[in-house]
Amino acid sequence: MITGEQRLHGVRLRAANLDKAIAAVVLPGSLHSRLSQAIILTGFLGFQAMDSVTTHLGLALQHPELNRLMAPLIASRGELVAYAVKGTAVAVLLAVLMLLCRRKPWVWHAYRVGAWLSAAAVVANLLQLL
Repeated sequence: MITGEQRLHGVRLRAANLDKAIAAVVLPGSLHSRLSQAIILTGFLGFQAMDSVTTHLGLALQHPELNRLMAPLIASRGELVAYAVKGTAVAVLLAVLMLLCRRKPWVWHAYRVGAWLSAAAVVANLLQLL
């Protein structure tokens, strides 16, 4: 049986007919592959950008802000301040990801959930625009 520690560091296997050790890398679950991580990160950042664009279009067309956290900020300080706060929050989240991605692989689950929540916000904005 292969343990989690062995998955992270690689495993030495013996070939049945060769009588010599060969190195093999055991890929952990699908969330740990580089492609999956790239898709999650691209989705997270892409949906954040689309959320900003659809929010701007909705506000330009006199629709109310659907985000209950950002609505008071937009009403009191303006749209640009709200985008600055959102950009800062995304930057902090990316910094946390870069610091934790190797030691705490579960952080990718949180970013996958964040990407789906951002996608839901974009869909809500698009439905409001229609």
